[in-house]
Parts: sequence; C-alpha cells; structure tokens
Amino acid sequence: MNLLAILALLSSVAGAADVASTDLSVDDIVRRLVEMDKVRASMLRGYIAERQYVAENRKFSKHAEVSVQESFAPPDQKELKVIAEDGSPLVRRKVIDKLIEAELDSVRHENRDQTHITPENYSFRLSGIAQVDGYTCFVLEVTPKSAKKYLMRGQIWVAQDDFAIVRMEGNPAKNPSIWTKQVRFVRRYEKHGPFWLPASVESESEIVVAGTSTLEVRYSGYRIETRGEPPAGGRNAREPR
Repeated sequence: MNLLAILALLSSVAGAADVASTDLSVDDIVRRLVEMDKVRASMLRGYIAERQYVAENRKFSKHAEVSVQESFAPPDQKELKVIAEDGSPLVRRKVIDKLIEAELDSVRHENRDQTHITPENYSFRLSGIAQVDGYTCFVLEVTPKSAKKYLMRGQIWVAQDDFAIVRMEGNPAKNPSIWTKQVRFVRRYEKHGPFWLPASVESESEIVVAGTSTLEVRYSGYRIETRGEPPAGGRNAREPR
C-alpha cells in the first residue's frame, strides 16, 4: 500500500462520523482515538530513528548525554543501541540506562497494554479545546484505573482532524521509587506522513537527598517503512507544518 492509499484510508476512517467536532461526547472522542490508533498501527511496518538523552542534577552539578539509535517493528521488536555518550558515568548508569531498560520492558507482551490510552486503562473527562503546535485539539483529563508502572495521570491533547495524541502531560500512576517524591513529564508528538511519532520528552523529578533532576529526550531522523512498500531508506515522510 503506497502513501497516497494510506492517506486516503485514514481520511475515510477519520471522517466516518459526519458530525461537528463540538457535538462529540468524550466517549466518541476516545472511541475514535482508539480506532485511528489501530488503523495507523496496522499500516506501520517499522522505523529507525535517533534520539538524544540529556540528564542533569542541579544540586550536585552532574550532567550526562547519550545518543541512541532506535529500531522498532510493531508490536514489540525494539532495539536501542547506544552510539555515543558523554558526561557523568553515574548519571548515565543510574538514570539514562535505567530509562532505556524501562522502555524495552514496556513493549514486552505482559506490559504492552499499559502503554495504550484506552478505556480499559483510563477514565476520561473532556475539559476543553486548545491549540497545540498548530492543531486544534480536544483536551482530555485521564485518570488511571489502576496504579501500574506504565500508566499515567494527567492530560492528553487529541487532534480534532485525525484523532491522534499531540501532547501528553502528567505524572506516573505509580511512583517509580521510594526515593522519588514527584515526577512530572511532558511528551510531544509530531506527524510524519500519516503517522504520529514521539518528538520530545521533558521530565523533572524530585528525589530524596539528590534534589531536582531533569531529563530531556529529543527524537529525530525518522526513516519509516509502511506495509506493502519497500524499505524507506533515507526518505523521511515528515509532513511540513
């Protein structure tokens, strides 16, 4: 299936409910979000991307950076290969390496469902409409139905035009450690052709003894392969703003 066919199918699915956006209930929005996620997932064969981790502890003036190449094939084939690292070895081992391990753990069969924004995992409340990165979005408050480690509590911004998550903000449903008092994160997504993929993550943690630590992850260089097409190679399907 070529890119034009994918876009046509996505447009037909997104437009199936011929109703004004303001007339949609929160249940309608969530249902469309889940439907569109499934359609996009069925069309994605995989991708390769680069990411840059930057972690800093202000109290002890510790800083570290790690560059990683990611290879992903749905639903659970993920490889994160470190290609460069610099800065504090302690921060790299205790912060960035642990994050990489957690991400690989999150795609395993027993944990994968926790990463999905679905009615099985969350209760939803529509709190308004907002503009995010040029997209008109529904703003939904999400409350986890259980305190599992890969669920979150906070807000999501869902694009009205194709029912994709543009932004997430909140904190983990389960505290990651007895030494961590609070974690707050913001995750942003970008549209690459028909697909919405991570663009950045920013988080701040309050840790007992160590004080405030920050982490930033930037994603770039997506090379995307869709089902029915040859490998994308160096072609980037990113859609211009």
